[in-house]
Amino acid sequence: MELLGRARALARTAVLAEVPAPALVALAARGRARDVPAGATVATRRDGSDVVLVVAAGRLTDAAGDHAPGAVLGVDGALVGAAPITLTAATDAAVVEIAVDDFLDVLAEHGAATTALARQLAGRVRARAP
Repeated sequence: MELLGRARALARTAVLAEVPAPALVALAARGRARDVPAGATVATRRDGSDVVLVVAAGRLTDAAGDHAPGAVLGVDGALVGAAPITLTAATDAAVVEIAVDDFLDVLAEHGAATTALARQLAGRVRARAP
C-alpha cells in the first residue's frame, strides 16, 4: 500500500478523521503497511516495540470481537502499557502499523483526535457495564 493509501486508511478512522491531511500524510509516512492473509496473525507488538494497528481492509478478530476497516487497535497498550493483543485475519486483510510514540504525538497535537478517542473509550466502558 502506497503512502496515500495509508493516509486514506488513517483518515477513515473515527479517531483520526478530523486530523488535517498534511499531518495524516506525515503519520502515514512513518507508518508501515502490512498485508495479513486470511488465517494469519498480527500483533500490536513488532520487533520489541508496541504499535497501534489501523485496519485498512478485510477483517481481523480477537477475543474482543470482529474488527472492520477503520478500527484502531492497540490503543490500550499505547495509553497504559496494556499487554499486546494478537489478532487473526478472518479474511485477507491489510493494516497500517503506527509506532506508539507517533500515535501519541498525533493525539497531543490534535485535540479532535483525543476527543474522538475519549468518546470511543467511553463507549467501550458503557458497553461493558452491567
